[in-house]
Amino acid sequence: MKTIKAVPITKEGFAPFGRYVNLLEIPARVSEDFTAHSTPGELVDEPMNLGITACKAAAQFDSISMERHMLTEEPQFCGDGAMVLTVADSDPDTCPKEEDVRAFIMRPGDVAVVAKGIWHDANHGVDKDTYYYFLATNKEPDNLREIEWVEIQPGPVRVNVKEEE
Repeated sequence: MKTIKAVPITKEGFAPFGRYVNLLEIPARVSEDFTAHSTPGELVDEPMNLGITACKAAAQFDSISMERHMLTEEPQFCGDGAMVLTVADSDPDTCPKEEDVRAFIMRPGDVAVVAKGIWHDANHGVDKDTYYYFLATNKEPDNLREIEWVEIQPGPVRVNVKEEE
């Protein structure tokens, strides 16, 4: 089984898989009651539904299968704790390939917009079980093919999240 190390997400490092934004680096709207950060323009150009996923934390995990979206990009918003986003830039018409799998650590405020056709696994928490939010297409019946999970070939990839102690 191939093993890879999750690395902190950056604009340059994630570029082959989509776009990266750190909301906390965008100038905020501030009042006495709140501080709000938002993207300066549209994140995607399609109507989408908002979803939330609870993910388990692990020092390492096996990425076994992935999905990809052919019709839309998928923005993923890091929630209340650091998480790992695992992706592969393999042929979207076949399957995710072991040699293409990469893993990125996202922190609260980070947004990764996964490009069309990029394979991605469900995320995993780093230090604790955590939540993340995502936008997904709401076009029926096109969204049925959009959520097909396909096994990584020739086999799973082990992702190390933390340095060995």
